[in-house]
Amino acid sequence: MGPSLLVTGCEPSSTYLFHRAAINQLPQELIVIIFRICLNSVNRVEVRTRLTLVCRIWNAIIEGTPSFWTLIQAADGLQHARNAITKTGELPIDLTLHLEDPVLVDQFLAVVSEKVSQWRSVEVTFDGVLAGFFSGLQASACHSLEKLHLTSYDASYRTAPLALFGGEPAPDGLKDVYLHSVPADLARMQLSKLSSLDLIDVPYVEMDDILLILRNSPTLTTLHLRGCGSLHPLGGSVGLPIILGSLKACSFELSVPSIRFLLSAIHAPSLDDLELTVDTEDSTFPDSSIFTPPVPGFGPTLERLLSTAKHIELEIGDPDFLITFGGLEIVLVSPDAEGFQYVRDALDRLMDYSGEKGKELKVHLHLDSVDPTIEELQIFNRSPMVEQLTLTEESWSGSIPIEATQALGTRIVAGPHGWLFPELEFLDWNMNLENIGELEMALEKRYCAAQPTQQGSAEENQHPRLLKELRFFSEDMPETGPVDMEGARRFHVLAGGATKIFVRNALVDFDTPES
Repeated sequence: MGPSLLVTGCEPSSTYLFHRAAINQLPQELIVIIFRICLNSVNRVEVRTRLTLVCRIWNAIIEGTPSFWTLIQAADGLQHARNAITKTGELPIDLTLHLEDPVLVDQFLAVVSEKVSQWRSVEVTFDGVLAGFFSGLQASACHSLEKLHLTSYDASYRTAPLALFGGEPAPDGLKDVYLHSVPADLARMQLSKLSSLDLIDVPYVEMDDILLILRNSPTLTTLHLRGCGSLHPLGGSVGLPIILGSLKACSFELSVPSIRFLLSAIHAPSLDDLELTVDTEDSTFPDSSIFTPPVPGFGPTLERLLSTAKHIELEIGDPDFLITFGGLEIVLVSPDAEGFQYVRDALDRLMDYSGEKGKELKVHLHLDSVDPTIEELQIFNRSPMVEQLTLTEESWSGSIPIEATQALGTRIVAGPHGWLFPELEFLDWNMNLENIGELEMALEKRYCAAQPTQQGSAEENQHPRLLKELRFFSEDMPETGPVDMEGARRFHVLAGGATKIFVRNALVDFDTPES
């Protein structure tokens, strides 16, 4: 690193004070690093202004360092944009522009366009002005562009495909593409060598376009395709699988046939996270057919995704059902009356791929502002068994899991198990105290009033396991009110005396006398 910074033109007293200041004894390169850390904050412009006001030395460093000015945000105002664009030197520029920003779109574009050749990343919302601008922008003019994130709030531009970059191929260096409701003509863009592709509600997307992009982007790391209604599977086989050796995260929110087609077309040996959101409005294909019959060529990838699971998460909510199994997440949006059976069928299919390790897994079941019947819950009364149950009441929902609570204290006549969730060991209660009496009665029937049957299977199948933990309000419940020590002790006794009781994630100590 170079010598300590000296600024010519300073009077002796200023130079003297400068040398006395410890930070100003540092090499200029190190001071720049310190300032860059300070500027890495939400209030970037405010921090930069304060630094310039400390002394002329700091002001000179800030004003004379181009890298401090390369992030130009419309939210900071038009005057800041005018000032910043003159100080960036030859460095790459990052732009952000949103419709709610306090600037006129055309004025902001006019200011920053004088250095369009230095644009590295562009993140903007999309309206009529921007539509015309980007359709007329030549790819050769913004040859440094690496990241393009466009979001549209103007439905009038969905009537026909929009030719970005004047209909020319996109810049060669473009690696990161995010389009939300932007009717871009992907075929004419000829995207290749991407590291990230994210398309949300993009009309006019054809499967041929997607497959061509994937074949030409072997180092792709993230892929998200959601709500693209025109994306339909091709007739016949895709041919040789598309090898995406670097793909780590992938999500599809499409029809079942489109999901199956893409899963069969892609081979991603390094995939860590796969999220599949089922389009329940497509009634042509049953929801459970994602993996039934098996997706050609996808078995090894699915087995590897499931192998990372330590337990299975099932979240039954309003309106979505969610299955999390290792690196796989399946979301069922607004399921119909058969939703519980779908989750069970999907879980059975996944268990077929999970091997011997899967047989040891337990289920964490979360009922979030829904109240299924005991018949619906009995669907999960077989392997993999429910080990943890969370009951949650949301203030906005008119449904609370009262019947599910009562089901814990109800004997089951049919089947090999005498009780619902016989291997249940962890119970989380996130509901208002006015309903806690239902829980108390259910636990009393489950653990205190149960009597051995004279016939049937082994005794362990006729009696539920005792709880290891009972948690009250482990989630944020601001209006629940307190749980007194007497009530906590009563639940401690009801659940067998060995159960740990937690209130708002704090362990209740029954051994220490109350003060």
